[in-house]
Amino acid sequence: MSRLPNLISFLRLLLSPLLFYVPQQYVLPLFILLALSDALDGFIARLLKAKTELGKVLDPLADKVLMFCVLLLCTFKLGRLPPYLFYILLLRDLFLILGGLLLLIKTGGVIQAKLAGKLTTLSLSLLIFSCMLGKSMGIMLVVVLTLIFLSWFDYALEGYKRLKSQTSYEL
Repeated sequence: MSRLPNLISFLRLLLSPLLFYVPQQYVLPLFILLALSDALDGFIARLLKAKTELGKVLDPLADKVLMFCVLLLCTFKLGRLPPYLFYILLLRDLFLILGGLLLLIKTGGVIQAKLAGKLTTLSLSLLIFSCMLGKSMGIMLVVVLTLIFLSWFDYALEGYKRLKSQTSYEL
């Protein structure tokens, strides 16, 4: 039972690319199922006190793969979102990955998910859901872009502070 949350995350990781191959009428139900699996694995992990080091990596990785799959789908296959949104988010996430690796090497730790990052993911999910329903997304797109930049800045500032405090200890 304690492996169940990791199994759910792993399945989300494996099933996310299916969004490109299922008939269009199944894309939204599959996306909803995969998005709900994210909430489910976290709930089960807390309920069973089954948080693992693997889960700390697997869950966010599965989330990123899901988000990028649906963002790619909405942007390049369905043509409903502007490509710059995809590229900005990709740059931010590459920055976060490289910054996280630097922090891990220099300090032995990484930054836990922050509120701005969680709000970005939530707003992006809502934007993608709206996109799949064919709804207007003007203001939602502005909100998502604003949150992407705010979270990028928030994580960069936190990383800078940690690196700076690490450097002052070494002197």
